[in-house]
Amino acid sequence: MADLTALVPKYLDAMVLTRLSGDGQVTLPKELRLAAGLHDGDELEAEVVSDGILLRPCAERDPDQEWYWTPEWQEGENQIEVDRAAGRLGPTFDSADEFLDGLRALAERAPGPSPVEN
Repeated sequence: MADLTALVPKYLDAMVLTRLSGDGQVTLPKELRLAAGLHDGDELEAEVVSDGILLRPCAERDPDQEWYWTPEWQEGENQIEVDRAAGRLGPTFDSADEFLDGLRALAERAPGPSPVEN
């Protein structure tokens, strides 16, 4: 990201005031957006810190992993956390071999032909 701080008027060296709208939106002044290298549609992380709220640009995402950030996938991720907190997850494994052994044990208990090859 290019250093655009030279474009920022001197009055922005001090704190900038903005207002929270009724639906929770905050408008960042154009000069501040330029200084931070922000563009329309950029995502920001918001974090509560000891003396307020910190906004920072999100790291760039790999386009091949955009599926992970879809609402449907995130809903599933959230459900996993709910299930984990409620103790509804199955066993965990320390290795791929341990996982495959567990899968084979399940297949042996299942009715019909075993779908897992040794």
